[in-house]
Amino acid sequence: MILEISTEDEKIAVEITSTRGTRKIHIGDREIAFDWVRLADGHYSLIMDGRVFDLLIHRDSETCEVTSRAAAYSFRVVDPRRSRLKPAAEDGHTGLLRICADMPGKVIRIMVKKGDPAIHEQGLLILEAMKMQNEIRAPKGGTVVDVAVTAGMTVNTGDFLLSIE
Repeated sequence: MILEISTEDEKIAVEITSTRGTRKIHIGDREIAFDWVRLADGHYSLIMDGRVFDLLIHRDSETCEVTSRAAAYSFRVVDPRRSRLKPAAEDGHTGLLRICADMPGKVIRIMVKKGDPAIHEQGLLILEAMKMQNEIRAPKGGTVVDVAVTAGMTVNTGDFLLSIE
């Protein structure tokens, strides 16, 4: 995946790769091995070049704010693939949008809560069906209005999961 990260001063092309469970960031000729996990409190634990970072990340449709114990950073992240598709993908989605289960399954994890901002294509929850975990993504940007399920809950096809406005 190639992303463009912009600060006030510069634009940087960053490529993120994953092979055999190892994630790497390529910035120009520099390659950095890293791994991360999202913690229950919304923070991220990032391991990069043998160092551990505790990060709080807030992302909306335009900016990404990363706060660590040492400093805070604000920048814009653009995925060229998504920016080409976004206008067409969001056409027709206005007002309240109710998201229902496409298949029966078990809610494994909920990644948003009522009042959270949701970005187009952001992961909202994980639904396990037929031993496969399926990430349910936001079909449009907006605000999470209602979350009707909890982790561990079993749902049927057509059951209401959450809504975005």
